[in-house]
Amino acid sequence: MSILNSAKVIAKYCTKPEQYILVNKTRFNLGDTNVSLVFNKDFDILNGKLVDDKLAEIGTTALQLEKDFVQKFPGAKKEVKDIFEKLDTVESFSFRPKSAGSMETKLEREFIAGKPFNSFSDAKELVRDGIGSRIFLKSLPELSSNELKKMLNEFRLNGEELSKQDKKILYKYVYDYPMSLEEKKKGFPIFEKFVEPLIQKQSQQVVDEISLSIVKNSMIKKGLSIEDVRAKGMLSDVLIERLQKEDIKPLEFDLVNNYRGEFGLPVFTNAQLQQIEKASGAKLKIISRPDLLDYDKYPKEYIEKMQKSIRQSGYRTAQGNVIHKNGVRGEFQFRDLYTNDFAEYEHIAYDLRMGKNTLGELFNDYKREISKLSDNEYSKYTQYLSECYNYYNRKSIGLPTHKPKLPKGFNKILSEENMKNLHDLNEKRIKELNKNFVPSFVQVA
Repeated sequence: MSILNSAKVIAKYCTKPEQYILVNKTRFNLGDTNVSLVFNKDFDILNGKLVDDKLAEIGTTALQLEKDFVQKFPGAKKEVKDIFEKLDTVESFSFRPKSAGSMETKLEREFIAGKPFNSFSDAKELVRDGIGSRIFLKSLPELSSNELKKMLNEFRLNGEELSKQDKKILYKYVYDYPMSLEEKKKGFPIFEKFVEPLIQKQSQQVVDEISLSIVKNSMIKKGLSIEDVRAKGMLSDVLIERLQKEDIKPLEFDLVNNYRGEFGLPVFTNAQLQQIEKASGAKLKIISRPDLLDYDKYPKEYIEKMQKSIRQSGYRTAQGNVIHKNGVRGEFQFRDLYTNDFAEYEHIAYDLRMGKNTLGELFNDYKREISKLSDNEYSKYTQYLSECYNYYNRKSIGLPTHKPKLPKGFNKILSEENMKNLHDLNEKRIKELNKNFVPSFVQVA
């Protein structure tokens, strides 16, 4: 029986060093997962914030979800490694169950937005990344001058040789030479087609495993036969042969986001995403900007929807929402290690500008400089960050590249090099704080 409406003790709970959430200590100690909350703007918001009573119930549920995810973490981790660890193009992995602090923030946001919160199951459905898995793709060798020349000489766009002007712009793109904005816009669709073989070389093995696992899941849950798979065109003949001969592990995907910047290259090409979509029987929701050269094939509404995959900061990852065999919802991220290392500290600019200063005094100088930027200046700054993403991406696929410089007029505190330094110092500080740390209640509110 739920004790939600009886006397309760609201307490402050330290989930991580320097991170706290409010918890209904009475319900937490009893292990009571029953929860039913309805948002009422007139009563639940005080001084712009959710009242403690509701926050404590959300915090309690977040802690209970964390316990559930930690229990299911080993099985989900093994599932991912069983599928991808054998691949030559996979470098390494990282895994984590979502923390209570992170879930409390998400659940609060969803609750205020009016999402259903009538049970523990409702709350669980709102957390689509209970287990986070990152699959890091190996970088390609640096291309030699002769290899680049050969690629340029042999490149054809839709079977036709480029015009002299287009060749000149493509050459600038390939060698990372300065360009006008007009040249960037004109040349990027061509450049994207030019590098498709490199992108596919880096990620095709992963795409094949995703496709096979999706089809295997359909065969188990929907009773599809090999003949059904072939007739529906869900897999190529080569992959069907693998499906017949190998022990393919099933996996249930329900969303793929192919994030990148305005002039950034994707992790998966649109041809690869079409392969994944076919494997799902056209049931999988995919968000990825179509090839710019093909824009006239799509309605305006579709293009606008797909533009959600374009990130102002240049953030680059292929992200998939999955449902693991043990029922927990998880999130896969596919990217190279260069990009991942930069992504670890790139996001602090956005977080601090949005007032999410959970990083401590170490970041105060950086926060001060970020807060001083006008909208136009911040837009210019995010363009710099986007160029940094492109720099690391180019390194990962073997293209020539030059490290971007912080634009003139910006304090060097905002440089990518200083962001990395702050991140590394903060990681070292957190590592020290975590020694002998035990989550616990710290005070009664």
